[in-house]
Amino acid sequence: MTANENVGNVKEQGGEYVIGVDIGGTFTDCVVTDSRGRITIGKASSTPPDFHRGFIDSIAAAARRLDLTAADLIARAGSIVHGCTVGTNALVEKRTAKVALLTTAGHRDTVFFMQAGNRLAGLDPREIAHLAGQTKPEPLVPKSLVAEITERIATDGRIIVGLDEQAARATVRRLAADGVEAFAITLLWSTANDIHERMLANIVREEAPDAFVSVSSEVVPRQGEYQRAIATLINAMIGPVTSAYLGQLGEQLAGLGYGGALSIMSCTGGLIEAARARTLPLLTIGSGPVAGLIGAGKLARASAGETDLASVNVLTGDMGGTTFDVGIIRGGLPVTRSTTRYGQFEYFVPTLDVRSVGAGGGSIVAYDEQTRSLRVGPRSAGAVPGPAAYLRGGTEATVTDADLVLGYLNPEYFLGGDLALGGKAAHDALERAGRPLGFTAAQTAAAAARIVDDQMADAIRLSSVHQGYDPRSCVMYAYGGAGAVHCPAVARQLGIRTVVMPLGDLAAGWSAFGVGAADAMLVQDAPVSFASPFDAQLLNGAWKQLEEQVWAAVPPAMREAGVTLDRFVEMRYSLQVNELRVPAPGGTYGPAEVASLTASFEQEYERLFGEGSGYAAAGFVITSLRVSARAQITSFELTAAGAGEAYDLQPSSHRDVLWYELGSTPIATPVYSGQNITSGARVTGPAIVEFVDTTLVLRQGQSAIVDAWNSIVIEA
Repeated sequence: MTANENVGNVKEQGGEYVIGVDIGGTFTDCVVTDSRGRITIGKASSTPPDFHRGFIDSIAAAARRLDLTAADLIARAGSIVHGCTVGTNALVEKRTAKVALLTTAGHRDTVFFMQAGNRLAGLDPREIAHLAGQTKPEPLVPKSLVAEITERIATDGRIIVGLDEQAARATVRRLAADGVEAFAITLLWSTANDIHERMLANIVREEAPDAFVSVSSEVVPRQGEYQRAIATLINAMIGPVTSAYLGQLGEQLAGLGYGGALSIMSCTGGLIEAARARTLPLLTIGSGPVAGLIGAGKLARASAGETDLASVNVLTGDMGGTTFDVGIIRGGLPVTRSTTRYGQFEYFVPTLDVRSVGAGGGSIVAYDEQTRSLRVGPRSAGAVPGPAAYLRGGTEATVTDADLVLGYLNPEYFLGGDLALGGKAAHDALERAGRPLGFTAAQTAAAAARIVDDQMADAIRLSSVHQGYDPRSCVMYAYGGAGAVHCPAVARQLGIRTVVMPLGDLAAGWSAFGVGAADAMLVQDAPVSFASPFDAQLLNGAWKQLEEQVWAAVPPAMREAGVTLDRFVEMRYSLQVNELRVPAPGGTYGPAEVASLTASFEQEYERLFGEGSGYAAAGFVITSLRVSARAQITSFELTAAGAGEAYDLQPSSHRDVLWYELGSTPIATPVYSGQNITSGARVTGPAIVEFVDTTLVLRQGQSAIVDAWNSIVIEA
């Protein structure tokens, strides 16, 4: 089935199709766009740990809807882009490499100190207040695998103590003999002079040629010894598995006739070459949800028009099989952050600000012995065995099982009928989960749906209200396989009046669409320490040097497409620690451009921390410069199909649905077919609208209409 027609234009890249693939915890999604603007979706089960099988299966599913074989579609593709979650899964499942950390003598315990307060990162207020119960997380690397290297660089880059190469070689040989698979190199003040890190990396490659090497001055060249070390360690932990996967996938695609380059989605919001992703797999963590945010921003900007971008404020809700991911678009652009967390470990990596909670279709519903109540997530049934209703050996109840028992899902039309759901298996699993509370299967399902909706609403509050954004002033984009099932109820809780199911059925594979619509991007930082009053000439020289470095690293394909450079600075008040990233003007700086930096910083500071919270009298410090190179390599542009005259869609059938907000008695509810609906089609809730790859659950008091973009717009 072709999901949407005439919603985009794609410049051919030596082939007929652009293929975007995103691997999730339960399903792998593929979105194919052709040169005529037609978009086709394909879904297949994810296949951990051999994710490349699910990758090819999803392309095969899309190919069948185009009456092609997978090999034909791949061979005729001009571009294949990929949201790679292999590194993320390795971290979640703790299937990471055995890593050794090489650090400057005397600084062995940096990663174990956790910079004091950073051990509290990721904890909720109750855990922070319970001092006696606080513990540090398990270290990323044991002390036995942390080796001190004799060398020392000064803060200004001078060599105080030269690298003891002979001792370093002996250390590397010892660690390699101990089975170390990857080395993380993070030396003091390598941000000022990386010569010792480069020398040590060469020694590792000579003494342990099969090991993965992660070098801090390449991974994240920013001041901050602890965060830099954590980033370098995590890059090493996932390096071997990610590099092996991308290498194998590249070979498989070439064997199927693909002659182009494989591009990988990064957490910075753009595509990078597969070779760069194999060296810096850290950039792929969380890239799937980031891609969905990119796609939402593209559609929201196209819908608003270039003259009204300031009013484009969107909250995104991506509900897949494992997690619910929340992002924010403000003024037409995704909100970003300069640090990322893995558990309680915070590290430097620029990323679009997407927050996740363990609430997906595969989230397990179970009785909690400690709280004597029902718990939903964060454990997930994943792709294997999956929900009980999948009839693949799963016995624990999940959110998908609850949706089926409540009547939201059609057991005979799940994924267009490709996967028949077992209603009895779902019923029995929910009955077992609710038995300690005396609940029936239906009562357990209703409770599970209410709990998961509450959890998702809380996740949105944490991502929006706690950062100074009012969700009631935003439009909500609901996507992912289960997004349209639950987000209308979540939006009602939050007071959000408009929900958009982007491009109809395509919402089920929205992150894959976002991967295909993303620009190529290369981001580079330069650590600095400039105190106010800022010297314009000093800034001009630093920008010139950094932009020259970026241009030298831009690959030929990006150059041919036309590169745009954007500048950003990290700033803080003098003697404070809250650094913020703000856009910086281009061109040559004079007094006006310098003044605009501090003005932008103060405006953003007061938006985040409250009016009057700034303290300009303390002065300002610029700690980092960033240049982002961007190129539109697919030239994908969304175009509206045209607004149609409103008409009432006629139901195809009715079925009993238990609406938890309306009581415990099932209500006969109209069911509509989402296939071939056109612009202007209108439905009033309560109602169920069934698409091939997802289902829209419209609550009482809500209405939905198909707009000119073939999106479903839900109004309260």
